[in-house]
Amino acid sequence: MLAAFCTLAATAARPQASSLPPPSPEAVTHGPRSLKRVALTFDACATRRPSRYDERITRILRETGTPATLFLGGKWMQEHPAATRDLASLPFLEIGNHTYIHPHLRQLSEERIREELHTTQLILDTLTGRRGRLFRPPYGEYDERVLRIAAELGLTTIQFDLASGDPDTSATKARLVDYVVRAARNGSIIVMHINRRGWHTAEALADIIRGLKKRGFDLVTVSELLQQHPASAK
Repeated sequence: MLAAFCTLAATAARPQASSLPPPSPEAVTHGPRSLKRVALTFDACATRRPSRYDERITRILRETGTPATLFLGGKWMQEHPAATRDLASLPFLEIGNHTYIHPHLRQLSEERIREELHTTQLILDTLTGRRGRLFRPPYGEYDERVLRIAAELGLTTIQFDLASGDPDTSATKARLVDYVVRAARNGSIIVMHINRRGWHTAEALADIIRGLKKRGFDLVTVSELLQQHPASAK
């Protein structure tokens, strides 16, 4: 299926020219440390296995009006087209690229890296009419080639400085809430999961949001977080 979409992408959806300078080939891990803002992000990892979707997380974000950035896999979007359109329709959410099948990108050729990113861009645009501007590499793995290709496709590579630990099967709701709220810093980019890879994410999310707000943080999207003085991984 990826090969078919790659062929279509190559012939019908070349990256469009932009008047804006291309993103820098570097990875962003956090926003300005001088501003009391943090960004919640959620990955929807799409592997060769059937994908899943924890709608409870979207419901909490919707009910609380909490801005967040979702990094969606191309295969995940194909398997959840209605959910993808719904997420893209919410003005307080932004959608980023999380590759097609969540591979270890450093092990791939440059051609395959480009296919993973470009195909996912095409799927997002086809389903929602929205064009992704942000990219998160699977497993947090990247090299110079990944960063360069992402930038060439108009994508800013987004990492994180606060991993919630929600894929850990031993991580309880209380542990997730305590750790995320306590460890958050000005400019933090927090990563969680929306495809049920996070075992207790939905149960913990409302308390995480309350706890962060109680500490005085404004919750914003990654793009809003980086509007001033983006910070790269160095």
